[in-house]
Amino acid sequence: MSSINSISNNRIKEIVKLHQKKYRDELGLFIVEGIKAVEELIENNIDIKEIYAIKAFDTEKYTVKIIDESIMKKISTTSSTCEILAVAKKKEYKINDYIKKNKLILLDSISDPGNLGTIIRSASAFGIEGIILYKDCVDMYSSKVIRSAAGNFFKIPIIIIKNTEEIKNKFKDFNKIATALYEKNTNSIEECKNIKKYIIMFGSEANGLSNELINIADKNIILKMNNNVESLNLSVSASIIMYNLLIN
Repeated sequence: MSSINSISNNRIKEIVKLHQKKYRDELGLFIVEGIKAVEELIENNIDIKEIYAIKAFDTEKYTVKIIDESIMKKISTTSSTCEILAVAKKKEYKINDYIKKNKLILLDSISDPGNLGTIIRSASAFGIEGIILYKDCVDMYSSKVIRSAAGNFFKIPIIIIKNTEEIKNKFKDFNKIATALYEKNTNSIEECKNIKKYIIMFGSEANGLSNELINIADKNIILKMNNNVESLNLSVSASIIMYNLLIN
């Protein structure tokens, strides 16, 4: 183990930059905080560049740099000081790997990191094989997304796709299931249970599913609710639909 003793250390300054998306994108690196999340990195063979801790952390594969709490507070993104923090390299997935899968979800321009993290967690639990972030979604590598995924962030691949034509051309063999809040031409979840190869498309918290995706959908499902409930949180709705499609 080695140590860093100064908050003005150049490496510490570089890590603080990773709090911002533009530097995460530029450097291809991101921060992971907490013992459970760092263990997840190691278990999933993610490329870890550095590990920092305020006390001894046993790992044979990596050198852990010991820092005091004031430095950890500086590089951490949370209000409460974590015990351990890692800097890791983003993992890239290719769209051709997705074509071989059967159960995918697409998230259209969602903006809340807590929702994305929770959906990742539910997708991992309910057998989804990959996630597509469509257009301008929240940064998947933000610390809040990783925390909200609760140890499941690296259990499921995530890719970004920016245009509808790529969805149409690359995923011709998939049934595209919209989750749009309109009553015409809707299908029950029961009608969709026997579909073996699908993309479930969920819209943003504010605007729902975009018309361009609704127009390429093969089916549309909505959740039936009591009349006095107008809508559900996106991550709750997505979790219910994924669970129900899993139970064949």
